[in-house]
This record gives sequence, structure tokens and C-alpha cells, in this order.
Amino acid sequence: MADLTLAEALLLVALDDERGADTANWGGGVEAGLAGALLLELVADGCLESEDGELVPAGCDPPADPLAREALAVVRDEDKRRDAKAWLGRLRKQLDPLRAKVADRLVERGVLEEERRKRLGLFETVRYPERDPEPERRLRAAMTEVLVTGREPTAREAMLASLLHAYDLVKRVVPKDDRRAAGRRAKEIAKGEAIGAAVGSTVSEVQAATMIAVVAATTATTSATVAGGDGGGST
Repeated sequence: MADLTLAEALLLVALDDERGADTANWGGGVEAGLAGALLLELVADGCLESEDGELVPAGCDPPADPLAREALAVVRDEDKRRDAKAWLGRLRKQLDPLRAKVADRLVERGVLEEERRKRLGLFETVRYPERDPEPERRLRAAMTEVLVTGREPTAREAMLASLLHAYDLVKRVVPKDDRRAAGRRAKEIAKGEAIGAAVGSTVSEVQAATMIAVVAATTATTSATVAGGDGGGST
């Protein structure tokens, strides 16, 4: 997955390859998940570190990914110190629309296509079907090695495994017969041991904040859908 950022890898796994739409279990937590992936990317690059329960900027080379640079600028430009949960909220607000920005990067590189359609002639929807399957094929192969055959993950692979576990997306990267064992392995990796003591606790803070934000966003989306359905009436 060397050619993909964590946010790009997470979005690729979550998107249906043919339809280009989010899978059901991705739900309303898409922005929170991608914001969490960006924070983890900055931790992996040594650009963020934990200090008294808060994530603070650290000296690092500028991230290669433009979106990661934007995320780091958001953190550095703020005078107020914040914990991981608060930074998730700030990134989602400052980098909105985050899902589209991550997808646009993959469109620029020819990995995805962009399809715009209008529903009922009024509401425009955007989908991102896969154009070049090779990056995702390599990603799935690497994660299968980690989650099925037991290869020791790199720091970024461990971070991705923890995100996939949080969103119940492990089943989308490994063969069907291996899903149960891969799920257990992803859960073990999510505890942080495979990432290393130097960043493990910081990663755990981001993971916990991401899961809280995702649950909140998904619950809000579900509630809105139910409320809308109750008021729809009969046809």
C-alpha cells in the first residue's frame, strides 16, 4: 500500500468497485473515518505526537500528500491545544468535503472515475467506480498477508488494519473462508502492539476518538433517515 495514503486506502476498500458508492456499513461515518486516517498518517510521519492527552505538532518534513499537508496546517495554525477527538471535528470542518477531496486525488491518478448523475432531475449524486483495479489489488494482497498468513505489518498496515476493524471492513479485503480469522487478527493489531510503543498510545487515542465520532455520525444519519421515512406517507 506504499502508493496509497491511509485515507485513500480506506476509501478504496469502502467503495463498491462497480457502483462507486459507499458500502452500507461505511454509513454516516465516512468523514470521521477519513479524518481519523489523516491524523494517523500524521502520527506515522512523526508530525503529531501525544502530550498530556493532547495531539500537538512535532518537527517533521512536509508530508508528500497535499491533503495531509492541509491537515497538518489546520493543526499548526490553531492556537488551542486539542485532543484527538477535538482534532477530528476540526479536520472534518476545515477540510470539508473530505470524502470528495480524497476521491478526487484517486480520480486524478486514474484509480477511480467520477460519475455525476441527477436523481429525479433535481438532486445530483456523485459516484466513483473503479478505473484501475491494480492499486486495490495490491492493497488486498498486502492485507491478506498480514491478516491471514500472519506477516508482521508495517506501521501503516497496522493502522489500516485497525481502521478496517473499526468499520467492519476486514471482510472486504480477505477471501470469504478467512474472514473470521482475519477479523480476530485485525482486532489484535488494533490494540496497538504491532505498531510499536513509540506511537502505539497515540494511535490508540486517535482510534478511540475515530470510533466515537463514527458511531455518533452513523447514529445521526440513521435517525434522520428514520425520521424522513416516517414522514413520507404513502405513494
